[in-house]
Amino acid sequence: MSELLRIGSEQRKNLDLLFLAKYAQEWRDPPPVIHPVYGRELYTKYEVLSVLRSLVRSVEPCADLDAFERRMRGKPPDYIFQIYNREAVRNPEILVSSLCARTGVPYLGGPPNVRAMAEDKWITKLMAKADGLPVPDGMVAVEERDLDLAPDFAGPYFVKPRFGANSEWVDEGSICDDWPAARARAATLIANGEEVLIEALAAGMDVTVPVLGGPVALHPVAMRSELREGVSTERQKRNLEPGRRGEPFADVGLAEELKQAALAFTRLTRPCDYLRVDFRVAPDRSFQMLEFNVTCNLATTRAMNIGAEASGISHEAMIEHFLCYSLRRQGVLAE
Repeated sequence: MSELLRIGSEQRKNLDLLFLAKYAQEWRDPPPVIHPVYGRELYTKYEVLSVLRSLVRSVEPCADLDAFERRMRGKPPDYIFQIYNREAVRNPEILVSSLCARTGVPYLGGPPNVRAMAEDKWITKLMAKADGLPVPDGMVAVEERDLDLAPDFAGPYFVKPRFGANSEWVDEGSICDDWPAARARAATLIANGEEVLIEALAAGMDVTVPVLGGPVALHPVAMRSELREGVSTERQKRNLEPGRRGEPFADVGLAEELKQAALAFTRLTRPCDYLRVDFRVAPDRSFQMLEFNVTCNLATTRAMNIGAEASGISHEAMIEHFLCYSLRRQGVLAE
């Protein structure tokens, strides 16, 4: 693995960051590890804030977009560390990165056009397929009449929103054994304002490869869920329901192959400071790429950090590396 980047001691004394994150506060004492409504999200933001405070001169939390726009009318920070990906609008991830881009201040993550690629699971698969990576067969439905004809690939099917994050509308009901069931599920999503992606169900296990700017591929992480076909729900991801865990992927040979596949795909997603590339690994060790995420959860308990620890990298060193990479990439710090 290539050497990780560090922020110099003198550079730390001159960096002021704005921490743009849903639910972020000026915490001095930790919030509850599991909040009854928000799950682990508050504690995760506290963990990240604590790391940032150890790396730079000052960190100013900002917890909503109205406050962000007011704040940016004043003296700008040196950098916006933004991990904000929830808002009551369509495709909020792209909105946030667009608002950051409009300020002219360097910020964490991919620019709006890269964010748009990541949030569109269909475009992601077309990109991967064009680059030679295997992906599940699929089709898109925007209107109910798009469901009049069955797709030219066989079931069982997996039905989910085309856009968005956090596994909204994903549960065991997303698995449909035949076309009538898939059509009914897709029609429900369309009626609720979602564009739909219908895919051939990929049997096996979810395995994700965390990648830091550079790029540096970390050890792959197996995501195991007790639900049918290993489905992971939004409530599981927020630690509001049990039955899901991540652990270092044990197949060493296949782990290396997945890392190389992730690095190959990462060439298509630049510029970006850190990301995950998600795969589905079948029992016969074949795999298909599913999607990528450019604003990954940075909790100590989640895949980014599990992959870092399995690679001998601490949570603090992981964040420092991609923060330093981002600062250098955008000219805030010299090489």
